[in-house]
Amino acid sequence: MATRWIIEGRVDERWPIYTRGNVGEVFPEVITALGYELGVVPAEAAWRKAYQDLGIASNDDFTSDEPVILGLFGGYTYLNLSYLRMLGVRAPGSSAEAIDVSFFGEGSPPPYVPRKGDKNVLSSVRILKTVLKALATKALPPVVADSFTRVAAFEAKRPALDAPDEQLLDYLFSFPAAFSPVFGNHMHSTAIASIVSGVLSDAATAAGEPGLVTHLIGAAGDVRSAQYSQDLYKISKLVADSEELSASFDLGIDGLLDRASTIETHQPFLDKFESFIAKHGHRGPNDWELSSRTWDNTPELALAAVDVMRKSDEDLSPSTRLGDDDKKRQAAIEKVRPHLSRMDKANFDKAIKAAPYWAQAREATRDRAVRVILPVKQVFRELVRRAAEKGGEPDPVKVALLYPKSELRPYIADPASMRSTIDQRSELHARFSKIVPPFFITEQSESLSIEELEATQPEHRAAAEPGDVLKGNAGSSGLSRGKARVILDPSEGALLEPGEVLVAPLTDPSWTPLFLPAAAVVVNVGALMSHAVIVARELGIPCVVALEGATERIKSGATIEVDGTSGTVTILD
Repeated sequence: MATRWIIEGRVDERWPIYTRGNVGEVFPEVITALGYELGVVPAEAAWRKAYQDLGIASNDDFTSDEPVILGLFGGYTYLNLSYLRMLGVRAPGSSAEAIDVSFFGEGSPPPYVPRKGDKNVLSSVRILKTVLKALATKALPPVVADSFTRVAAFEAKRPALDAPDEQLLDYLFSFPAAFSPVFGNHMHSTAIASIVSGVLSDAATAAGEPGLVTHLIGAAGDVRSAQYSQDLYKISKLVADSEELSASFDLGIDGLLDRASTIETHQPFLDKFESFIAKHGHRGPNDWELSSRTWDNTPELALAAVDVMRKSDEDLSPSTRLGDDDKKRQAAIEKVRPHLSRMDKANFDKAIKAAPYWAQAREATRDRAVRVILPVKQVFRELVRRAAEKGGEPDPVKVALLYPKSELRPYIADPASMRSTIDQRSELHARFSKIVPPFFITEQSESLSIEELEATQPEHRAAAEPGDVLKGNAGSSGLSRGKARVILDPSEGALLEPGEVLVAPLTDPSWTPLFLPAAAVVVNVGALMSHAVIVARELGIPCVVALEGATERIKSGATIEVDGTSGTVTILD
């Protein structure tokens, strides 16, 4: 009998193309029942509302409340490529292909085929108003302040962690109502940021040099996703300048904070690190998942990044690396602008000014949408700890495999009653976690059981040879050479030596501190709006994305050249 994951979506007949593109960095791991019911379901509703407010959505786009924009197949979350293309189809002057480039970048998606109902005059008029307003932006949009206010209010309501079980459970189940509007703000700013960057991308293409878009967008400045690296860099300098602190790090990350707490001279370091966790502790691997690790509950992840950066003899300051960013941007503007029509020049000029604000807004609202999950993660882990003391499962991820609405309360009350259920689902979770899900799904028959997935896994790719030029997509401009270091999980960050090229399957904010010591970044997946590209730009690091199979084809220790403008990686030695 075919074995399916504990939650399985349906391919929508109206919008049938789903992809792991872009969402792979947001939901890189098998999703839990907790993450799906309390996170994905309200996220879908918020996404639809944001698109309605912007004019993108039409009243007859969806026939049910079941998630469509966010699909779930073979244990993994997918984005609905068919529907997100409507942002390009319905936006005047844009296209489905432009959305593919901005959001997805990699793979060979099925070509866009127009269908009745795709184009909508009313939507186009409303989107035009949205675009004109967005291009006139001269400050951070209001959605940023709104997100900060909402998140602070929800955090303030969190019960003390010694509160009764019922109070903690009630807070946990109040999360969707708090999360939905904050996630909606993120979708609002993301949609507009993609439209504005699309104007610049189209202009670079019109000039015959699509790669110049990396220079046109450049660094936005004060981008939330880059602040983690900058703040950790300051801590790493403090460690590097102290022989005593360096000696403590030399003993290893495990137990470091406990050791440091007994040494009086280490107090300034502890104060700065505590401040960092208070400000950024909500981030971590797979940080949209409600049961995942964070810098708050697993500080060793951040300490590992400090350990890498403290060993560098070079100035890793982003301001140093970005020294010629403005010159590159101005040169690209002067090269592109003459190729545009009079009207396109006007929109281009506005997009150049507005793009940094929307890039900052996208990352700030994303950061707040993750921040609002932090108190829920704290509450959930406390409930897991209490249940474990009564004989329950101590691993939060395994407990999250219980359906929250029907099984979590009974489990907290009587942990022994659900142990066999958790054990069975944990075994299945381990099997799904080992597979590489299909990159595209276009019909229900392609949603496979675990037995089918295990039997159809792709073969390992052969390593590239010296002289091979591997083609990906341009991410962040610049040219850099160095030894490759393949890292498959941010917890392995200590393996990265300063000046090496980070080669990763994908990156989310938990990887950000590893960008600073890296000479360049290469990732298997990604696109113009993906995390790796945005952070690499802010830190002045060349970046190539959507280089399929990079972590297999490039071997650690190989000397490579990364051209972030052309999107190529050359194997030198």
